[in-house]
Amino acid sequence: MNTKIFLFAKRCGLLMLLSLAFQTCKDAFEDQTFTAYEELPIGMYLREHSDEYGRWVELMEHAGMYATLNLRTTYTFFVPTNAGVERYLQAHGYGAVTDIPREEAAYLVRYHLIHLAKVDLGQFQSGAINDRNATDDNLFVEFRDGGLDAVYLNGESRFLRFDIQATNGVIHVIEDVLEPLTATIADRLETGDFGIFREAVIATGYETMLRTVYTEEIGPGGFPIEVRYHYTLFAVSDATFAAAGIQSLAQLAERLGAGTGSYNSPENPLHQYISYHLLTQLRSYSELGQFPEGETVKNLNTLAGSQLISVTDRGGELLLNYDPERDSEIRFLEFDIPCKNGVVHEVDHWMPLFAPPPVVVVWEVTDYPDLAANVTQYRNPSLGAQYDRVFQQGELESFRWVSQPEDRAGVLTYRNNRAADGIWYSEVLNHDHLRIELGESGWIEMETPVIVQGTYRLTLVWPSPRQANPTGICAFALDGQMLRERHTISNTSSDRVLTETLGTVTFEETTSHTLRVISLDGRLITLDYIRFEPIQ
Repeated sequence: MNTKIFLFAKRCGLLMLLSLAFQTCKDAFEDQTFTAYEELPIGMYLREHSDEYGRWVELMEHAGMYATLNLRTTYTFFVPTNAGVERYLQAHGYGAVTDIPREEAAYLVRYHLIHLAKVDLGQFQSGAINDRNATDDNLFVEFRDGGLDAVYLNGESRFLRFDIQATNGVIHVIEDVLEPLTATIADRLETGDFGIFREAVIATGYETMLRTVYTEEIGPGGFPIEVRYHYTLFAVSDATFAAAGIQSLAQLAERLGAGTGSYNSPENPLHQYISYHLLTQLRSYSELGQFPEGETVKNLNTLAGSQLISVTDRGGELLLNYDPERDSEIRFLEFDIPCKNGVVHEVDHWMPLFAPPPVVVVWEVTDYPDLAANVTQYRNPSLGAQYDRVFQQGELESFRWVSQPEDRAGVLTYRNNRAADGIWYSEVLNHDHLRIELGESGWIEMETPVIVQGTYRLTLVWPSPRQANPTGICAFALDGQMLRERHTISNTSSDRVLTETLGTVTFEETTSHTLRVISLDGRLITLDYIRFEPIQ
């Protein structure tokens, strides 16, 4: 019988805790609760205020998870009011909380729960909460007109109170029970006004991908593993197509010059068009609005190869493919439509391919979809302990290496640090970096993002560990041309993040490029990101 390793699990410890909590009739942790002075853990606090939350406490007890919320750990819990629970029962035809199937009740509690993270109001922003909940889903915060009286979770439940402090975490009160997210991106296209766009998705062979939540792959030791990929889709409604004079898939194909045959080839213009509307990771509206320091424009890589989407912050509004010479832009009609396998943003233009200008590109060497899908704590900002994920040769398509010896273990490690880890957390981008140990004369290769043709200055940023002697001596080559013949990673002063110019390069075409890092002394190499700055 095959052993499955579920990489999509938020935390192995959490799975054990919560599976125990609802698989037995007896609450697994009823004898392990605690109090601290006059404050209470989450479960006890909710019971003390049963006039407001008693129905939700009933649900927690029915699910066998009441004592779980009293454990000495850290939680963020989104708690519906009694009235909200009553509305849920009525909407689903239940006469009482105990009529809900036990497994469904446990899933409901876990869907409202984030473990090992305290996410308070100060961390909220429009878009996905970075810390996934106990069902491995992202919850979405939405700020509407009306200030703090109009903040919604998943677009369906209004926040009533924020930041109720308990000894083991924080409680946010919401108006209604959240409906656990089950709709994929493909499902969203079915239920919205996206008929032509959905037909194009099907015709180009993308429907299966956009309907898939978990993908089975082969992991370390030859065991099957399930990994979870996330996507971002910029969707176009039938009304928006109609405004551009496009009334059918045939007219869209004609406008693009795609012909009338098969659209499955990546070179076909219709296939490129749909690929262009897809990103390989979840990018909420707030994430789309994060720019390199001092910049207000950036380019997004898409599934359409060398075709890029431009994002511009213009007066606090995000615009896509803004062209100041033509005074044209694409706006969001709706953003952050949550899906089980990503997010959908609806745009107000049919959004054909666009040639953006050169901009600053910050290439974070951990920014690969296959790496993100295989890392359970990918860029988690709320770790309680340092996280490492070691990759073996062949696990990731995004990295190729030859080590010395060739069967060397521990060549590539993804590390995410906790807040207590100083510069390793606070000064590296997104708290993570790569650690590479190739052995003497070993090398590793990876692909850059797509870079618009032009001349650029390349700057390396890396966390430099303190060593008695400088080590981690390496060389950098780009597309087979030496950039820097000798570079030292470590230093003898202190742990710090360092910056060094690698050189200036001219790209004759808009495409990605191959970076090779060669280890000269066989010692530890740490990498954070490379900045490509266009030179006028």
